[in-house]
Amino acid sequence: MSTVPLEQIVQELQHVAQQLVSVQTQIRELEGTIAHLSNQSSDSAIYQQVGPLLVQVDDIDALTESLSETCNQLSNHATNLEQKESELRTSYETAVKQFEAQ
Repeated sequence: MSTVPLEQIVQELQHVAQQLVSVQTQIRELEGTIAHLSNQSSDSAIYQQVGPLLVQVDDIDALTESLSETCNQLSNHATNLEQKESELRTSYETAVKQFEAQ
């Protein structure tokens, strides 16, 4: 067994770990935003960024629902990434054992 597959596993593991951190950060930001929206009074002006513009949101409930759906989708993606990371760690450990056995 050459070191190339081991190196590929390491690179992919690092990439997946970076993606997972990024997705988890996005989830925390969305959860914070949703919590903040729930504390706003109904007469407060809420703005949403659309491209380079900030536009006033007319339906805060719809915005909250949209953010919740996005958060759920990201949570599902994070779960998939965690599973992939676990599989890669197992592959890495197996590859290291095979390499050491040579």
